[in-house]
Amino acid sequence: MTNLSDLFNDPVFVLDVPHAKVKYSALDVILKEKENSQDVYLILEGKVQVSTNISDAPSQFSPGLARLSKGDIFGELAMFDGEPRSAEVIALTDCEVAKFDGPKMISFLDKYPEKGYFVLRDIFMHLVMHMRQNNIRTQTVLQLYLNEKG
Repeated sequence: MTNLSDLFNDPVFVLDVPHAKVKYSALDVILKEKENSQDVYLILEGKVQVSTNISDAPSQFSPGLARLSKGDIFGELAMFDGEPRSAEVIALTDCEVAKFDGPKMISFLDKYPEKGYFVLRDIFMHLVMHMRQNNIRTQTVLQLYLNEKG
């Protein structure tokens, strides 16, 4: 079975997909919301927070959408759809991430479907976990709204 972290040991992957291990200090911005990049990241050490900016003139705030740690993936949405980043990612602690070239990753997964299946399954399981967490948050917000409306 192969997941994203197993690919570091795959010689074909190492040659086909540009990647780098990058270290960030606490509070460093790793990804900026709305930037155009398609890299995908795997957290090797440390913790990050995924946030989005909400503007309600004249105030603006950035609620945390998720906290991620070792083994978690982020940046996968832009890798698949090529759209600008939908959130900002900030290092909560000193951390190290593996940064993969998204378009080259997609080409690799297409070229080697026997490996690609398990990697995509790994990414999909992370997405499912985040969707379930977001469902709980949405239910909580709706319940608070309904309670306030009376």
